[in-house]
Amino acid sequence: MTNIQNSLALAFLPGYLFSCQYEQQLNKSNENESPPVTQNPDEASDQKLIRRYLEAIQLQGFEYLEEILHPTFKCINTNTDSINNSKDELELWKSQHEKWKHISFEEPTLKSIVVNRGILKGKWTLVWTFLSAMDKRNLQPLKLDFHMAVKTEDNKIAEVQTWHKEEEHSTFF
Repeated sequence: MTNIQNSLALAFLPGYLFSCQYEQQLNKSNENESPPVTQNPDEASDQKLIRRYLEAIQLQGFEYLEEILHPTFKCINTNTDSINNSKDELELWKSQHEKWKHISFEEPTLKSIVVNRGILKGKWTLVWTFLSAMDKRNLQPLKLDFHMAVKTEDNKIAEVQTWHKEEEHSTFF
């Protein structure tokens, strides 16, 4: 999948979720084909895993992050159109902690689904939150809209597609 496809996937996943009205489709599926989007049977455990992921980033729990990232993990930052593997992602967050202090995420809004077809096939959780921090260089507070689509596999985080709203004075990524 190319970076453009990934960027488009993240951009359209929330609209796809809500336009499909997946709760209503559960009763309308025929025997030969499952509906395009269904409820995630692992919603509670996936959401708990994602909350722990965000908490580990805040607390610099990089050893724990290594444990919960899938061996094929990738993070697609749609702001920069970059793709990181787990090692690159850990280094990125370490560098952010060098630039910022008091990194925190507000309580996220989470919506878990299973996409049954197409390039987005898999278990996904959509995450809406705010990232807050203090820039160490200029002591300016930062607060960024932070959105993610997180794909889970085998109780690990397999893929993160992220978008954040840039602030003029931020040194984010």
